[in-house]
Amino acid sequence: MKKSNIISVLMAMSILNLNAAEEEFMVVSLKDGSKVEYNVKDVSRIAFDIRDVAVAFSIKSSDGETVSYPSIPVLFRESPTETGGYTGFGFGTVHSDTPEGLASGEYGLYLTLSASKLYTSDLDLANERNSYSLQLVKYTEGGSEYILDNVSEGTLTTAIDRKSGNVTLKIDALFDDGTEVSADYKGAVKSVETLSGMIPGIVYGNEFFYYDLNGNQSIHANVESVDHTYSSYSKKHTFYFYTDSQKVYDDIKLVIEEDLINAGTLNLSETKGWSFQYGVIQLYGNDPSDPSAQYKNCADNGTMKVALNDDGTYELFIEVQNYYNNYMGTHLGTPEKIILNYVGAVE
Repeated sequence: MKKSNIISVLMAMSILNLNAAEEEFMVVSLKDGSKVEYNVKDVSRIAFDIRDVAVAFSIKSSDGETVSYPSIPVLFRESPTETGGYTGFGFGTVHSDTPEGLASGEYGLYLTLSASKLYTSDLDLANERNSYSLQLVKYTEGGSEYILDNVSEGTLTTAIDRKSGNVTLKIDALFDDGTEVSADYKGAVKSVETLSGMIPGIVYGNEFFYYDLNGNQSIHANVESVDHTYSSYSKKHTFYFYTDSQKVYDDIKLVIEEDLINAGTLNLSETKGWSFQYGVIQLYGNDPSDPSAQYKNCADNGTMKVALNDDGTYELFIEVQNYYNNYMGTHLGTPEKIILNYVGAVE
């Protein structure tokens, strides 16, 4: 490059630098991930106003945190499959063309209502438990984070405009864990064959849950580690689970035969070759060829999955109630329930 050209470029850059100046901007990050920018020199005053905003759906958790939504984007209705059956309603916090699509939002509410209580006067949720079911679903990526379905008290109102077909739905409910839900909708409904897709399976972390005799979740602990042994003689794997909670005062032990590993999700009432123990809960798989099977508490319910991944980690899951069969009869035991999930390395 000629010397004269270099000088010209340097002079142009110098002029640009002289014309450049720093300015301050106020950047506001919104909850939806977007940002709004304001040049500070254009801002004369900043004020925060508290205004009444219409709320159609709100959830107040047991710790007092409240989330609110100004509208219910779509209300789905599932008609009963038989005369006099239950009608289902479902909605969430996002607009969707299908019930499954509601899982992309934060919450979903699923209501079923008997024919005798549909579009009638207010329903007392504490005293009319046989007339309805109500489930609050907290969604997470890939499924449900939790599902609440035990209502302590509240009211429900449903009505229909026979001319337009528009439905009124009002719910005020208190769940047994202290969560409060309020919903108010009036408008069109979208009919669907089933609402089951709006309640995906729960996605568990490394967790242990114990539900007591009354069906209440009385223990929730994180599973911190798992010990593993294998017997080449019996061809059985034994897993011991250790948690971060002092409430979990008994050993948690799962024994499973080798051929059940990577066999998919197992129906425990139809699967032999396993046992589970937590305190007084001691359940076994029913093995007709075992002469002592009649004296064991052979589970009549539950599911289990044990998988060994290519990287050496395990996927361990069991959900079972303390109901069983033995020589004393069928469906003995208690309604206590265990849910146990762990994904990771074992020692």
